Amino acid sequence: MAVVLVLAAVAPGFSRRPTGDGFFLSRRSADGLTVAASLAATCLGASTTIGLVGQAYRLGWVSFWWLGSGALGLALLGLVWGPSMRRDERVRTLPEWAETVYGTPARVLAAGLIAVMWIAVIAAQWVAAAGVMQALFGLPFGAGIVLTAGTVSAYTAWGGQPSVLRTDRLQVLLIGAAVLVPLFYLGRLAGLAAPPAAAVEFAPTSPAQILAVLVVVGGMYVVGPDLCSRVLLARDRDAIRRGGLLAGAMLAVAGLLVTAIGVAIREAGIELANSRDALPWLLAQSGAVPIPAGYLINAGLLAATLSSADTCLLTVASVVELDLCGRRHDERRQRRYGRLFVAVAGTLAAGVAWWNPRIIPNLLLAYAFYSGGLLAPLLLLRFPTVAGSIRRPLVWLAMLTGGSLPVGLLVSGRTGDSAVAGLWGCAASALILAVGWLARRKSHAA
Repeated sequence: MAVVLVLAAVAPGFSRRPTGDGFFLSRRSADGLTVAASLAATCLGASTTIGLVGQAYRLGWVSFWWLGSGALGLALLGLVWGPSMRRDERVRTLPEWAETVYGTPARVLAAGLIAVMWIAVIAAQWVAAAGVMQALFGLPFGAGIVLTAGTVSAYTAWGGQPSVLRTDRLQVLLIGAAVLVPLFYLGRLAGLAAPPAAAVEFAPTSPAQILAVLVVVGGMYVVGPDLCSRVLLARDRDAIRRGGLLAGAMLAVAGLLVTAIGVAIREAGIELANSRDALPWLLAQSGAVPIPAGYLINAGLLAATLSSADTCLLTVASVVELDLCGRRHDERRQRRYGRLFVAVAGTLAAGVAWWNPRIIPNLLLAYAFYSGGLLAPLLLLRFPTVAGSIRRPLVWLAMLTGGSLPVGLLVSGRTGDSAVAGLWGCAASALILAVGWLARRKSHAA
């Protein structure tokens, strides 16, 4: 059954292979609805289904802000940062946008951070999918990782961006079913038994932690490489604006519904060994959800874990090929190497998932390094006059310092919280940029 559901969720991805410049950009033909569906499908992945229900199970309604901040971020992406990114039609990736203002070293630094850290993001999707299949079908965890990684990597490498967009349309509908259907059966929770409770996977308890999550996670919805890659596929700026606003509204509604599921499980007095298991456990209870509805929800949960992974795979492949390796390759060689890099990224992520089988901590680890080094410089690109006034070596220093500081803090043991480490990286990067801007203004005034 697990194999059937996975194949059903990804079937559109094998429909046809792209030609010309379609592998990475899908010929920039996406309308507003397609952009919205792809943005929503990318956002509603492991962290916002399995992970968010688990957080709500532990923390209550405050968990809504994991997606609430994302809804605001998507609106800002659609209205402000997305149209700005598309002013230069030659821009194909987020690092190339950074290059237009900050120079070639900025492109290389940004692409390097994305290529390395997005392996952890993909790994989180493999963990979530394997967890669903283990809880619902008894499939061994390792086999679930192999099945998911192999299937998603195959159709992404086969069809490139057109395959991702086609599967996103189906997957966003399945995800909607996975979010809506359980709400009708939450009243059956009373009296169901579960294993004793154990340690929580992630729980922000201090103001500093909450601020760190809002900055590090919320910023990813504005200038995250996977979401910005959706904007670069739009046919025009109107499609970007409509897509961002519609996707933001979808995310806000999904956040409320998913949080409600986790809160309902907690208030029913259910105790679980791991908060990550809250939603899979609910669906595995024959007394809670009827079998036909369970199959639909299962397909939606698997679609949620797959819909983010394919976009992230192609994001890694595009920055490696277009920004780090093959900028001068012709389109045929770009497709060939792009497929190779998809396969390599999927395999590496499977190894990380096997070694470190966690969802939200894997995501926060990647977000911390990326946000520390790139959040402030990329947000500043919306204001090219200000960004262009800062000396480029200072921008490169800000990227290096902000990206490496979280590593130092975590390795040295100064903090064990990835989000807090990322916040310190953001602050250091922003401080260097502010000093550079003030120094340039002072020199002009003199």
